[in-house]
Amino acid sequence: MTTWADIVASAMIQIDDVRLQEQMAVSPAQFYRRMSGILLQAMPLLSRPPELLAYLKSGEIDATYNDYEWASTEASTTAETVVNTGMIGYELCSVTQRVQAANGTISLTPYSGAVYDAETGTVTMPVQEAVGVWYDFDFYTDGSFNDLTVTQLRLFALAIAVVWDERFSRSWITLTPKIHDDSFSTVNEANYAEKITKRKDENRIAFDNELRWYEQQCAYAHAFNGGQPNVTLI
Repeated sequence: MTTWADIVASAMIQIDDVRLQEQMAVSPAQFYRRMSGILLQAMPLLSRPPELLAYLKSGEIDATYNDYEWASTEASTTAETVVNTGMIGYELCSVTQRVQAANGTISLTPYSGAVYDAETGTVTMPVQEAVGVWYDFDFYTDGSFNDLTVTQLRLFALAIAVVWDERFSRSWITLTPKIHDDSFSTVNEANYAEKITKRKDENRIAFDNELRWYEQQCAYAHAFNGGQPNVTLI
């Protein structure tokens, strides 16, 4: 069995985005929930040979996730609180505290004091310092596929990286003209966008080349295996 976390970890090597590392540090459950959506969008790219996608789907167990929110009360400032979330059986529970800056911006900070009981679905919160502090509880259970070979794992990671790259060229902010003045200098947006698009296209071509090579190797294995599909060996 290959878990979705295994595939995401391999994809992180290809993407190398520090923002993803920061998101994982703040809320692992929220991070894996977000990446599971990208993983599912990348999966159809693994369609050569057709047996590969069929193999993935035959052993696919989807990830499950949910969330809950809670605010501290007067009673919670004098004793610990057992919050009945109803979220039973999840592998991972990440708790974050909402923090509001002076300018009104809301950010999330990891909160390590909570204890989740997967059997009952309760989250035990320690004594609170103030009333009205909001917390987000994110729950996640990992998905999985049949065992993937090292090559298949790399191809899946590259497919996720391709989907990640394409986010830039479809960004509304990127496509919208900006107002400039002479008070500061910026990069040439047209040149920058062109270079990013070129890199994205090159990465997609590199992925397609690796997928084509894999398809050829499977064809060779198919020929030398009595005509039987052999995607599990390469």
